[in-house]
Amino acid sequence: MPRLILGHTTDTSAKVWMRASARWPVVFVQLINPANKKILDERSIITEESEFFTHVHEFTGLAADTDYKVKVAFGKTLKDPVDARVRDAYAEGGFKTFPKTAKQPFTFLLGSCNLHSLGILERPDQSWITISRVAAKTQARFMIHAGDQIYADIPFKPEASLEHFRDKYLDAWDDCIPAKKVLTELPHYMILDDHEIINNYEHGSGELGSTLPRIALKTYWEFQHSHNPVTLGSPDQYFYAFSYGDVQFFVLDTRTSRIAALEQMIDDKQLKILLNWLTQHKNSTKFIVTSVPFVGEVKNPEQDKWCDPAFKVQREKILGHILKNGITDVVFLTGDMHTSYCADMDITDSSGNKAVVHELMSSPINQFTPSLPLEFYYESPRTVTGAGFQYKSTIRKNTFYGAHSNVMSITVASGKPIEFSIFRTTDNSTKPALKGKL
Repeated sequence: MPRLILGHTTDTSAKVWMRASARWPVVFVQLINPANKKILDERSIITEESEFFTHVHEFTGLAADTDYKVKVAFGKTLKDPVDARVRDAYAEGGFKTFPKTAKQPFTFLLGSCNLHSLGILERPDQSWITISRVAAKTQARFMIHAGDQIYADIPFKPEASLEHFRDKYLDAWDDCIPAKKVLTELPHYMILDDHEIINNYEHGSGELGSTLPRIALKTYWEFQHSHNPVTLGSPDQYFYAFSYGDVQFFVLDTRTSRIAALEQMIDDKQLKILLNWLTQHKNSTKFIVTSVPFVGEVKNPEQDKWCDPAFKVQREKILGHILKNGITDVVFLTGDMHTSYCADMDITDSSGNKAVVHELMSSPINQFTPSLPLEFYYESPRTVTGAGFQYKSTIRKNTFYGAHSNVMSITVASGKPIEFSIFRTTDNSTKPALKGKL
């Protein structure tokens, strides 16, 4: 079982996800100073079968930019002595709290699309071994998982049962021991895409009914969202924001309110909060995580990407807001397409106002797809006329990495261009396959 995941971290706090079992339902979690081995905090928690024995505890009152260690053990009762408690592999982890300001350069990892359900045909072990090595090499402070952390619908249509969806998480994060290890090595931020539910999912998909999505989202909460920051919407919405020093992140939920017939990728509430967030952090470095590409112009988007006509109005509301308000330093982070790239979008209006947004894609962590050229997946650069402005998206050909399993490191340094490196995860090497900067 995955027993420990390091989650949302700030300069004063950190969330820790733990999973016990029916046999050992009590969790004993310790926060430790790794320098002198002193136990700083210790909690005993009874987990609930209804939550699949998962629980999240948030340690608070921590020092900024400081290393901590977490250890988890399990018992039958709250009174179990130390020698009666049991431990499992990778039930210890370490993290460093975030700084108050991002004056020093920092690196984080971006990945998506973790195929785990084809057994010996495409095991993800090597990919996660490489991610662990890349995280150590780059001294990554956290990792963003941009969607499809599981494939509930591969190789067969998912069953509307908790057991089915829970088993998929165990397949992804327990059967793959290196993945279980990575989840204890640095904080993780996650957002769902369609395969956490079913391919091309949108809200109210008639043929599904309501039971399967409800079950899928319950297990998404148990394994992923519970250790994210608190949602900015209602409890059944999953978008959120966080910061690393003064660098800002907004993580979109592009699935659970998506209704193509209403031309809605995200609902009005999420859109309003996003636009306000952009204005609030007008001149800060900003990253927006979207589980499907925003900047890239995908061929045959099939009502599943931001460039599809169904979502044109919402997409252009975001672009128009950026242009009208002089908002700078916007970078979208995405996955989904089983390719990786850097893309730029130039926005102009008749008055000569200009803006540019960028997009970094990293996908897949582990997949089984053919290697095809950029032109197979994406449209050539073209100017699109919007509501009072024009925009053009260009994928940089020298950054395109087609259908090779990979993870991306992204380095932010104050006053300098953002740098990125793409690492092929199915190789033993931690030498970047591609490098670039914005």
